Amino acid sequence: MHAFGWAADINPDDAPARFAFAQFPSWFPFFGWVDQTAISTFIKGTTWVFPLVETIHILALAMLLGSLFLIDLRLLGIAIRRWSPAQILEQVHSLINVSVVVILITGVLLFIAEPRKLFDSAAFGPKMILLALAIVFQYTLYPRVRSMRTHIPIWGRLLALVSLGLWFGVAVCGRAIGFV
Repeated sequence: MHAFGWAADINPDDAPARFAFAQFPSWFPFFGWVDQTAISTFIKGTTWVFPLVETIHILALAMLLGSLFLIDLRLLGIAIRRWSPAQILEQVHSLINVSVVVILITGVLLFIAEPRKLFDSAAFGPKMILLALAIVFQYTLYPRVRSMRTHIPIWGRLLALVSLGLWFGVAVCGRAIGFV
């Protein structure tokens, strides 16, 4: 038995959920340690902290997706044709950056609040992978939108599709955590 009290809840005959961190038993001590921290105990011991943090997390995600949606729709030639993608990015880049920071901070708090659930969640692992890819994409390739002042190249449309796919994938996997 592990040093963490909830290890007894795990049935060794049950296969871990597909794509869950439970597929990698070496992660178990980390998740157990997080579950025992004072901040985890505090969040679990209140009725209002988790819903408040989750609400802020979702609002920040909505702000991020809304900002990116404006740029991506313009890159796809669907909306806001009188502004270039670069002009839209100039207007919303601070919202994007603030949203990402708030999403990361609140996401860490949400993780700390329920590591037991997330250890065996089939949606949490894919969400973390998509989040890492989305952030890398957002801060490496996506800034090329700044060069699109008059003409949108075909790779600009591809940028929009990848951006939408990654961020909406993060949102869908995040929502799925409560169900799978």
